Amino acid sequence: MIKISDSELEVMKIIWKEKAVKSKKIIEQVKDFNWNHNTVRTLINRLIQKKAVGISGKNGKEYTFIPLIDEEKYKLETTKKFLGTFFHGSVLEFLKFLIDYDKK
Repeated sequence: MIKISDSELEVMKIIWKEKAVKSKKIIEQVKDFNWNHNTVRTLINRLIQKKAVGISGKNGKEYTFIPLIDEEKYKLETTKKFLGTFFHGSVLEFLKFLIDYDKK
C-alpha cells in the first residue's frame, strides 16, 4: 500500500474529486491551509513519485494531474491497516471501543 501523508492526502482528495485537475486549481482549493504554491507543487511531486498521481496532459507550463490509485481501494486498505494495528483486524472490537468511549 502506498503511504500518503496527511498533507498529501488533502491534495489527493482534490484530485480524486476533480478526476483531472491543474495545479492552479489545487492551490486555490487548499488556500485555507496557507500553503504557498511551492509547498503544493512539492506535495504533488511526492504523489507522482509514489505513483499515486499521474500527468495526463500539459498546456504550456501547466500540467493536468489525474489519480492513479482508486479512492475507495485506498480507504479500504487504510481502514484495514488501522483495524489491524489497533483492533486485531476486528470491526466489532472497534465498534465496542467507540460505544465504550461514548459512555465516558
